[in-house]
This record gives sequence, C-alpha cells and structure tokens, in this order.
Amino acid sequence: MLLLAGATYAYATTQEKVYETSATLLIAQPTGAQGFDAVQTAQVAARTYGDVLTSGNIAAQVSEALGGDPDGETLERTVSAEPVPETQLLRLTVEANSPEEAKRIADTYAEVFTEHVGDELTPVTKVTVTVADAATVPRAAARPKPKLYAGLALVLGFALGLALAALRERLDHRLRTVEDLEALVDAPVLARIPRRSRGESSAASFTEAFRVLRTNLQFALPDGVLRTIAVTSHDPVEGKSTTVSQLARVSAGAGNDVLVVEADLKRPSQQAFFRPDATARLAPGLTTFIVGGAPLEKCVHPTGIPGVGLVPSGPPVPSLSGLLESARGREVLDELAGAADLVLFDCPPLTVGADAATIAGRVDGVVLVVDMERATRDTVREALRQLQGVRAKLLGVVANRDADLEDRAYGYGDSVPAPRAPAPSRINL
Repeated sequence: MLLLAGATYAYATTQEKVYETSATLLIAQPTGAQGFDAVQTAQVAARTYGDVLTSGNIAAQVSEALGGDPDGETLERTVSAEPVPETQLLRLTVEANSPEEAKRIADTYAEVFTEHVGDELTPVTKVTVTVADAATVPRAAARPKPKLYAGLALVLGFALGLALAALRERLDHRLRTVEDLEALVDAPVLARIPRRSRGESSAASFTEAFRVLRTNLQFALPDGVLRTIAVTSHDPVEGKSTTVSQLARVSAGAGNDVLVVEADLKRPSQQAFFRPDATARLAPGLTTFIVGGAPLEKCVHPTGIPGVGLVPSGPPVPSLSGLLESARGREVLDELAGAADLVLFDCPPLTVGADAATIAGRVDGVVLVVDMERATRDTVREALRQLQGVRAKLLGVVANRDADLEDRAYGYGDSVPAPRAPAPSRINL
C-alpha cells in the first residue's frame, strides 16, 4: 500500500504540469421570439457548432493567428467543446503548459470562431455566436495532482495488499508458528528446539530444550511405562537424528540407561554422533541381530558417554520392515525393550518406505519431529495419516528450528546422576 502510494506520488511530481481554462460561448437565434422551439433549436445548434469548433479547419486558423505555435494538430488534441446541458451555451476548454498560454489560446479560439461563424455560417443559419464568459488565467495546474493520485493509489494499494495477503494465505501452506502446528496435531508439542548458533547462550538454550523434551516424555504415557520410543519425521533433514542423540544424552545425564538403535539403514547417522572416532561402520548391528547372526550383547557398542549404548544399523537389507514383521522381528523388539531404561529408535523418514511406519506401530510411543523452517501443513497431515494407518501411539511433536525462540542461557549445568546398580537382566552400558 505504501509502496504504491509513494511511487505514484513520486512519478506524478516528475510529470509536466498542464493548465486548463474555459471560455463560454452563447449560441442564439437572431429572432426576437424566445419560445420553447427557438431554445431547442439553439441547443441543437450548440451541439453542432461544438463539432465545428474542434475541427481541423478552425485549429489551423487559430494556429495561424497564434503565429504557428502551437500547430493545428496540437490544438486539436488539447482543445475540446461541450454544450452546457439545458442551455444555449457552449463551453470551450483549452489545455496548455502555462497559465498564460492557456488563456491566450482560449481567447484566440473564441475570437477566431466567432468571426468564422459570423462570416460563414450566420448568413445561412441565422444563428449568432458571442462570448458569454471570457477565459481566466488558471491559478493551479489541472494535472498532475500528486496528492489526489497518491490518495487513490493508497486505496488501491490497500485493496491489492489485502488480495495478495489472502492469496498468499491460500497458496502458502508453510507453518508460521507453533500455534499453527498445534492446530493441526491432536497431540502436545513436547519441545520447541531453537536454531543452534555459536555461543554459550545458544548451546545452553539448545540443551535445555531437550531436557524439557525428556521431562515431558516422562508424563506422555500416564497409563504405562514408556520404554521404547520411535523418532521420525516426514522428510529427511528435519532433525530427527539430532533429536535422538540429544535426547539420549540428557536422559543418560538424568541417570537412565539409554539404548540408541540406528533404524535408518539408508542414511545412518548415529555413529557419526556417538563414535566419530570409528573409521569403518560398526558391526555387528541391528540387521545382524534380527537374523540371529549375533547376540544383543555383541550388537551394542559403547559410545564413550556413560549410560548410552549404540546399536548400529548393520549390513543393509532390502527391507527392514520385512524382517521386523517376521516372528523373529517381534521378539527382537521385546529384547531391545528389556535392554535399557529407554530405547530410542532413529527411524527413517515416513516418506522413505515402510520401515518407519512398521517400527512406529510396535513401540510404546512415537515422537514426530517437524522442521518449522520447511514443513508445510500438507507434509504434517501426511505424516499423521501414515502414523494413524499403523495405529501408532503419537506421544507428541517436536518443533525443531523454532525461529520464535530467543536464545536463553540457563546456567544450571548438567545434572549428575546418583550411582545405582544396573539391573541384572540388562546390558551394562
């Protein structure tokens, strides 16, 4: 709105000013009778004489009387004649680039035309033309009118802005705020993760967000023990793997034994988080354990973080979901659930095959990670439909890269877990 109004005003001020003035001519019958018929005849004559007044012939005569400047063609474009309704008057209007020039042209036009009518037309039509009101020097330019144009542009810009806003709202399906996300998902927002940047304040705010996630997960399943959690997203690179690794860290820091299971066979990334020192893929892993190639104790690898163990993906297979749907696959999930206080499955995106949906339907709960910078209403709805299709227990969503959050430093430090003896049935992580 402001852009259109400002541009219109600026453009109007650069245009050449045009001044306008008018002279009024009286068209009358030469008879003494002024009855109704005579007046009607004069009105018809006024309309006829208006066409004569604006003809090329009169324009050429006026141009000659003015010394050739302006020429006849210019006068035809800048002079108009219009009968005054219900009268015998003919209004002659002239435009020029200066007030004095406009009056000079109007006076000359009136003089030339009255002489032309008197010499050429009155002997035939008996109609006379006299100047009823001479032209005056205009005080202000007729156009441009920057303020008027800017006001009209303001109104037009307001309407156009509303239309563009409505069109954007209709076509842009991106999630703008966490409130938009909450309106789509029939589950709580478990945590809002800020964009991580350099600096201690940002790191503290980033870590604290995952502490909030861990705390909220403790109350996400009030009717049972939450032991196995699948973490997934609709698209790649929404932050699900980072959510798994950070949640494992803060959960272990709170005194829990945590087992991270790399269930994304195509793009495994947990080894890079927990074992960046390893130059080769860790083995054996998840697929080895499922097919019975190694016991669970051999498939759990230390991470260097107390309380956190890692089950890598293992050798690639055509379909992880096919393995998990077997009788052995169902037993595997039960064994993993008994191996630690909390088992986190880093699943592939829901758009990549059926692996994530298969795991989601067989664990205690699912956490859906949504990237607030790139997710749309359509992608969130599609993810929810896939989870509902396998009757997964959606614990809630994680709003990742939430731009509305400000960096905050809490300064509480990492909590130190109280020492405890590991359960006999579990693997010592």
